Amino acid sequence: MQTPRLVEREYNFMAASASRAGTSVVFQWREALQGQWQFGFDGGLTSPPGNGGTRMLVGLAFAYQAARASDDFPFDVAYTVGAGGSLGGGYSVFRLPVGVVVGHTFELDGPMRLTPFAHPRLSIDRCSSCGRTGGDSKLNVDVDVGVDFTIAPQVSLRLGALLGGSDYIGGSSSVGFSVAWTPKGLRKPDGRRGVR
Repeated sequence: MQTPRLVEREYNFMAASASRAGTSVVFQWREALQGQWQFGFDGGLTSPPGNGGTRMLVGLAFAYQAARASDDFPFDVAYTVGAGGSLGGGYSVFRLPVGVVVGHTFELDGPMRLTPFAHPRLSIDRCSSCGRTGGDSKLNVDVDVGVDFTIAPQVSLRLGALLGGSDYIGGSSSVGFSVAWTPKGLRKPDGRRGVR
């Protein structure tokens, strides 16, 4: 659910479902840093089917605004890097993803905007005890595709799909829905206060 335009501050509330990874609820907090950087924190719970209980999800992320759409270049581009884990059920999975998110914003009536985006990533995944002595590591490829629909100056609805996923936690395609909220008065990605 990372869009190609970085924000000053955002709270994102997401629910996702995958056939092999179960149902997840996740809270995401994103905050601007100096320059073109953004920090993010993810926290949530997931319940994989047949996996003996609920697992905790936690992650940190950084994004860098590499390009903004212009007359010469039609896409917003942000580089991303993160670290996260899935804990519980007798084993732990840690992920280090690196990627790029690309998209374009279409202006609609009033404050409404539509931003389709894609977020391919390479991820080094390590499982602490997935039936292997001393753990195991793998390189995985993930691709998020999604759309952000801004319906009001502070509210966006997002729909996204993950193609891929970690082999250790039920690598499969999934779909998620979220509501993103930016507190009133903060500067939006286009540089204006309180306007998207």
